[in-house]
Amino acid sequence: MLIPQLRALCKNGRAAGVMVDWCRSNKLAFAVRCGGHSYEGFSQSASVVIDTRMINSVAIDRANKTATVGAGASLGELYLAIASHGFTFPGGSCPTVGVSGHVLGGGYGYLARPFGLACDNLLSIDLIDAQGEPIRADAEQNADLFWASRGGGGGCFGVVTGYRLRLIALASVLTFNVKLSGLSVQRAAAIMNEWQAWAPRAPKSIDSNLVIAKDPHGGIVLRCAGQSIGASKELQRELRFLPSAPLTRRKYLDSITYFAGGQKGWNYPSYEMKGKSDYAASPLTDVGLSTLMNEVANGAGMYVICDSYGGAIADTAPDATAFAHRTGTLYCLQYGSTWTDPRETPTRLSEMRSAYSAMRPYVSGAAYINYCDLDLADWQNAYWGQNLARLKQIKSKFDPDNIFRHAQSIPPA
Repeated sequence: MLIPQLRALCKNGRAAGVMVDWCRSNKLAFAVRCGGHSYEGFSQSASVVIDTRMINSVAIDRANKTATVGAGASLGELYLAIASHGFTFPGGSCPTVGVSGHVLGGGYGYLARPFGLACDNLLSIDLIDAQGEPIRADAEQNADLFWASRGGGGGCFGVVTGYRLRLIALASVLTFNVKLSGLSVQRAAAIMNEWQAWAPRAPKSIDSNLVIAKDPHGGIVLRCAGQSIGASKELQRELRFLPSAPLTRRKYLDSITYFAGGQKGWNYPSYEMKGKSDYAASPLTDVGLSTLMNEVANGAGMYVICDSYGGAIADTAPDATAFAHRTGTLYCLQYGSTWTDPRETPTRLSEMRSAYSAMRPYVSGAAYINYCDLDLADWQNAYWGQNLARLKQIKSKFDPDNIFRHAQSIPPA
């Protein structure tokens, strides 16, 4: 774990600007930390950390259905602030994730299929540039920077200090959560085959994921969960491939708490962990499905979360924002592993890398930047694909000296 020599807790954009100017003038490397976490620790540094977690206010404009949000706010803080006004935001289901990293990397959640990714609901962004000066980007001013900020990832173009977000009036959702235990590899593969044929093509009102884990009593555990903003009859009809799918109507904030694991989910403990990701651009073959299930069943504790795409995600062209994984993307696979005993680290990392290697013939080779992974060899193309060249050009325009950088930040052209 990196311990910075200096952590600057900034209360406003002016303080962040002073820090950027000071670091640049003294040729000091620095990292930017906002509201949450980074799988690979890109928000930490052994030198200086410019920390914006104290810039965490949320102001709601009810008439225009927007929120002005400080860069240090978490998704949970945003959800709490807007829920009492009858609004929600199409962000992720983990309330401890920071708004900044989530939005800048794209931002998938259970409202993505009906309303788009978090970055699709970004209206403007305020940053401190490489000279320590404030700059705003939206559809009319600094439009290139605004484009890059919707999927380009954090720590690349400046210290973000705030966002203006589009809110959605939504009182409640229908949730479902079906757990199937003790499945054979063959049965688990068959159920996932049905899920992957259905989920990306389901009505836009429905969003779902499929979680694959090892059953401690033998075999595979599958959990299919999600929610709908549509009618219960529609959802019941669509879930007919599952043995049983009881539906529960919940207030939207209650659904966040539910999918986060209850109230404890708002205060997750810290564990050793590793994450990786893939995108499926075509259905996994029978061999691919069996490979995936066998890797989970024979491992020490790796799980895989498959998030359905399509819907409003695919309605936006791949080059309309920096987030490229849209048309033709069926779902995202997140490989994860957590453990408490440091002695397990070599085994867990080896298991993850072995499973990831085994899946190479069956997936697209693309990856989700919000599940950053230092193991990736061609990470630039994996994260940004056809949008990489334009991102490099924008980087050269706004940060030609590469002041804002980390191990997987966008390089200048």
